[in-house]
Amino acid sequence: MTTLNLDTSLNLNYTVQGTGKSLLIFNGASLPLTFWGSLADRLAAHFQAIRFDQRNAGSTQFEGEFSLNDVANDAARLLNHIGVEQAIIIGHAWGGRVAQVFARDYPHLVAGLVICGTGGQFPPAETGDWLARMRDARRTGARQQWEAALEVLFCGNNFSKREPEIFQQLADAAWQMPVARGRWNPKISPSKSYWGLSTAPTLLLYGDQDKNGTPENARDLQSRLDAKLVTYEDAGHFVVREKEPEVAEQIKAFVESLIATG
Repeated sequence: MTTLNLDTSLNLNYTVQGTGKSLLIFNGASLPLTFWGSLADRLAAHFQAIRFDQRNAGSTQFEGEFSLNDVANDAARLLNHIGVEQAIIIGHAWGGRVAQVFARDYPHLVAGLVICGTGGQFPPAETGDWLARMRDARRTGARQQWEAALEVLFCGNNFSKREPEIFQQLADAAWQMPVARGRWNPKISPSKSYWGLSTAPTLLLYGDQDKNGTPENARDLQSRLDAKLVTYEDAGHFVVREKEPEVAEQIKAFVESLIATG
């Protein structure tokens, strides 16, 4: 991994894998770039995969308030630093919001858009007190209880039993999320300023049990964009890892179709 100094208070941690058509990948809120795990390896076998720890994530230290616009601008500067003139933009969860802001502000850098499990137009599904349980368990260091809440909130039913190794990888990555550091300000660049406005060819990947991105958000984006929607059964908000082989093939086919059409 490498660090790009953007200013005196921001050193951006990033990594580049593979060669070929560039993929710029945005992580979910506060998740480190390691969240993508072996999915990044699958994509890098065919393309150039660019990942970075966004503000307040992983090894990118940042304190204070920031916006979606700031993260999109960081990414544009990163592409310029690497020497990439245009990329396929991939965003998971909150990262799908940043991807849409990036497409809004830097359309000349966008060859295509992949949005995975992203919410923002419709509220999350009702999940009872599981979020409070997760926060309490994190604060007290009760890892087992925290993982149980994580699965309920972000994965398809019984995912930890169906794919224990991948679930543990996700839990390890999410456990590294900072408890308190920088803070995203949602009032800057609200959803109506970017939601579903991109004109780039778009692929939407969602889980049918996503309590955060929700199927309602997926269908709304599809109605607004030049988009193909793929919905995976028995998958939740972490669909990109829950259905990793299928997601990798969908992204590969999408990118290859864009390359074929120039």
